[in-house]
Amino acid sequence: MKITYSALLILLFASRIFAQEEDKKIKFEASGFIKSDIYYDSRQNVDALEGLLHIFPKDISYDENGKDINAKSSVGIVDISSRIRGAVIGPDVFGAKLTGLVEVDFTGVTGGYSTSRIRLRHAYSKLNWENTEILFGREWHPMFVKEVYPSVMSLNTGIPFQPFNRSPMLQVSHKIGDFKFIGAAISQSDYVNSGPDGKSAQYLKNSNIPNLHLQIQYSPGDFLFGLAADYKCIQPRTSTTSLITDDLVYVTDEKLNSYAWMGYLKFKRSKFELKAKAIYGQNLSESVMPGGYGVSVLDSLTGFEKYTPFNHFYTWANVIYGDQTKFGLFGGYTKNLGAVDPVVGDTYGMALNIDYIYRITPTITHKIKNFMLALELEYTVAAYGNDFDNYGKAISSHEVSNTRVLFSVFHFF
Repeated sequence: MKITYSALLILLFASRIFAQEEDKKIKFEASGFIKSDIYYDSRQNVDALEGLLHIFPKDISYDENGKDINAKSSVGIVDISSRIRGAVIGPDVFGAKLTGLVEVDFTGVTGGYSTSRIRLRHAYSKLNWENTEILFGREWHPMFVKEVYPSVMSLNTGIPFQPFNRSPMLQVSHKIGDFKFIGAAISQSDYVNSGPDGKSAQYLKNSNIPNLHLQIQYSPGDFLFGLAADYKCIQPRTSTTSLITDDLVYVTDEKLNSYAWMGYLKFKRSKFELKAKAIYGQNLSESVMPGGYGVSVLDSLTGFEKYTPFNHFYTWANVIYGDQTKFGLFGGYTKNLGAVDPVVGDTYGMALNIDYIYRITPTITHKIKNFMLALELEYTVAAYGNDFDNYGKAISSHEVSNTRVLFSVFHFF
């Protein structure tokens, strides 16, 4: 269904009038920002959203004269990350405060003659008691951690070192003193795993088990500490085909189990803030991070497959200082540690041919009332593997780099 900008604005304002006139117990608040980005890249990159979502530089690709095709700079000017959100507050139900939020931006994919760019970012309702909260709907994956994520101006928000995933879920959290316990059952929608049929949410659905997550936070004074465990089960195929006689088809229920463990911290006092996170995880490509899985057993007679996940390590740290004018420095690193078992067949996922990636990002922002200017430099290096062992781990590699200069203008409302 196509939605025009005018229709969206009419809907927001009509909802606000309705909420005020029909039920004084329901409050509607509209907010958001207009954002314009100008960026320069020294190299061609793996990216998305008209190049605005920068991930890592492309590998060397030589032409017939031995020149690197991807050693080409580029410039872009975009405004599609502008956002509009509507918050609904009240009435109370079940003795809890009822709130909801719908947020959209304009980074939706266009095609043909379509002019609709609207994409749903968040859509959830929350029930809040004194110490307990229940959330239903599309929200940041718990591994994103809204309290601890990189303060960078780039839309990538720290990927491929930081999880970037908004998904439908049921999440319950409960506070006991300085501790907060979080549990969630998560589905997939826009952010999905890769497999034999490309990227699809069907692999998680086929397993009959949602992505399960447990997390604990401890917040004494100026500090915040967190630990988390994440479990995901996918079924890449429901049937296999003989590699010898392609008219023989067999039912399969072979699944892949993968795990992730996360730790993070934040310290904030006055104008100074420090944030850091580390993850050891498997098959996290649905969060726009390097990772995936491969075929570890392959029966040529039936086409039957078993799968093995790749292990990756991800970490980042971010320091920020200032008030009206802020200075920030971000550093991130990720490493491919290879698969659990030897890989004998196809692989599925993201950046499995990369040994490691690192990035350094200095940022400066200046805010005047509801207007903000930002200047940021991203230096990203990706080491592509030359040779790999049986576990898909690089034996040797070569580095390629990209320097991005980003200038952003924010107008909040």
